[in-house]
Amino acid sequence: MDDPTPNRPRRSRRRRKPRGAAGKPAQGHKRSQGRSATFQKNSRGGSARPGNGRQGGATSRTVGKNQLPDNFVYGANPVGVALETGQLKMLFFDKGRTGERLQHIHANALAEGIEIRPLAKQGWSRVLPAEAHQGIAGLIHELPNHFIEEIVADVGDESCILVLDRIQDPQNLGAVLRTCAANQVDAVVLPKAGSCPISAAVHKASAGQSLRVRIVEGENLARTIEYLKDHGYWVIGCDSDGEEDATTFEYPPKRVIVMGNEGEGMRRLTRESCDYLVRIPMAPGVESLNISVATAVVLYLASADLARAAFEEENNEGADDGAD
Repeated sequence: MDDPTPNRPRRSRRRRKPRGAAGKPAQGHKRSQGRSATFQKNSRGGSARPGNGRQGGATSRTVGKNQLPDNFVYGANPVGVALETGQLKMLFFDKGRTGERLQHIHANALAEGIEIRPLAKQGWSRVLPAEAHQGIAGLIHELPNHFIEEIVADVGDESCILVLDRIQDPQNLGAVLRTCAANQVDAVVLPKAGSCPISAAVHKASAGQSLRVRIVEGENLARTIEYLKDHGYWVIGCDSDGEEDATTFEYPPKRVIVMGNEGEGMRRLTRESCDYLVRIPMAPGVESLNISVATAVVLYLASADLARAAFEEENNEGADDGAD
């Protein structure tokens, strides 16, 4: 397969060699030559993640915070995004609230014919702090299942896919998904096991931006990475022992960024699947960054590098056109 990384006049550096299975430069590295069988979609019985037919929160019984329905959102931002994206199915509202934004959400939900129920009658309203739900919550429609094949078929020559290897804290996952929405990441891939589910806490931590991101759940990460390699992607893992400096690395247009678990990093097989390993430089005495911060750093470094390369290429072409 041709190297998708462009030859850029801006830097004169030796071409890096792809990494091997043991984290050393590989000898005679080749992309997979295809597989005998078509990459199989994960089988989830066609059922969507959240909800599972549970309406939750529609009665006055008390529930624990960790027993909130999967298709539940709370707080002005998540509910507002759910309404904007057409995913809000039912609204729970505190009529005593006079905030302009809450009143705006209520009026728009009413105009769209969305069922509205009193917030005070919901059992979970006595469990969540008032500052958490802000007087507004809701149920959303079941989120669509996304598959890696449809993502690859939908993107162009420049694409970024984020693979998260067992992020377990919903606050971290929500923060990462918020960054992905802001950075226009094409998809986020989560493994079969070991990752926290997409929940009300994740939607809250992402300020509702998790509803804008295409999420591919329940994947075998090693197999998914090989599939992406077969389709022109280069795989960059973030690791404290990476040989490449993330701030000077030349990111390819079609890239997979891999981030590991909060404490253990990437699993061995995931790490060995990476073409390159980059590290974020740290001041002496600082071991690491929070996973959501580290993810944001690498995503924006990649975007900035590609934007700078495009700018330089455009200006070089303009200079060539004006030459005698």
